[in-house]
Amino acid sequence: MTEQKVFVFRQENCVGCEACTVSCQAGKDANEFVTLRDVSQGEKTNNLGREVAVFLSQSCHHCEDPVCVAKCPQGAMKKREDGIVYIDDTLCVGCGMCSLVCPYDAPKIDAKRGILSKCDMCKDRLDAGEKPFCVQGCPVQVLDVMDQSEALSLPGASLSGDGHEDLGTGPTTVFIKLRN
Repeated sequence: MTEQKVFVFRQENCVGCEACTVSCQAGKDANEFVTLRDVSQGEKTNNLGREVAVFLSQSCHHCEDPVCVAKCPQGAMKKREDGIVYIDDTLCVGCGMCSLVCPYDAPKIDAKRGILSKCDMCKDRLDAGEKPFCVQGCPVQVLDVMDQSEALSLPGASLSGDGHEDLGTGPTTVFIKLRN
C-alpha cells in the first residue's frame, strides 16, 4: 500500500496573502465563487505576551476516515490508495450530502457545474511529478505535499495547528509551528 500523502503547512510563516487560494482557483479553472483552499485569520499570544495574527490556510484534509466518502449516496466520493480524497465527476449528482457531513466544509457546491468540487490535492499534477497549484503559488513557501511519515519527522511537526482541530475524521494535514 502507498503511504498517505499529506499537506504540510508552516503556520508561523504564513502571511495570509491568499496566493494559495488564487493559485488554486486559477490553476483549476474553478468557478470564481468556489474556493477549494481558504485562509482565515485568528490571534494568539506570542512568547512576549503580545497578541499577534495567526493565519490558517486549509483545504480538504484528506482524512484517514473521510465521512464524505462514507456518506456519499452515489459513491462519487473516493479515496485513493495514497489517501487522496476526490470526487468522481461522472458519478456526482450534486446532492450536497458530502458538503453537509464534512466538518471542515471542504466539498463546495458548484452551482455553475451542478456538482460538487473539492481539493483533490491536484492528484493529476502529483502523478506527473508536479506540485499542487496552491503549493506552487505560495510566495513564502509555507505549503508542501509529502508522505505522512516524512512530514511528521520534520522539526515541530504536529497534526494540530492554531485554529484547527480533529473533529473525528482523522485529518492528515501536518502543521509546523516553528518559524524557519
